[in-house]
Amino acid sequence: MSLLSIFQWLAAAPLFDVMRNSKWGFASVEMLHLVALTALGGAILIGDLAILGIGLSRTVSSKVGRELAPLFWMGLAGAVVSGALLVSAEAMKCYYHPAFRLKMLLFVLVLAFYLTLHRRAQDIAPGTQPGRLAKLSAVVSLTLWLGVGLAGRAIGFL
Repeated sequence: MSLLSIFQWLAAAPLFDVMRNSKWGFASVEMLHLVALTALGGAILIGDLAILGIGLSRTVSSKVGRELAPLFWMGLAGAVVSGALLVSAEAMKCYYHPAFRLKMLLFVLVLAFYLTLHRRAQDIAPGTQPGRLAKLSAVVSLTLWLGVGLAGRAIGFL
């Protein structure tokens, strides 16, 4: 099964008629997507800025990361589910849109980065300051997530 055939199925599946034909279906899911992105983005921003020593300077950044992890995972789950529903409403537009492809590429890269290098760099022992690797990891994380967001906005405008 090719990627094109999956998108063609999404575009034709009666299951997603509400997203395509309802006055409020797309708008409601988009609102949920924005709420999930807000939670996700807030967790990322606070966690990475803590590593960089900006804000929450009296708290160990690894503790900040642990405490924000549930918000991160809930925001990520909400964004993925609502994003998939949004794609179902405009499947063929998304399939052919270069900004959508860029967003998905950056999204896969940032998730792989987060689940591997960033988590290790974020694990800082109490009483120590984040090193260069941890700070570089935070900058890379913020840059990749910003790229995902900008590519997502470009889908609606290009």
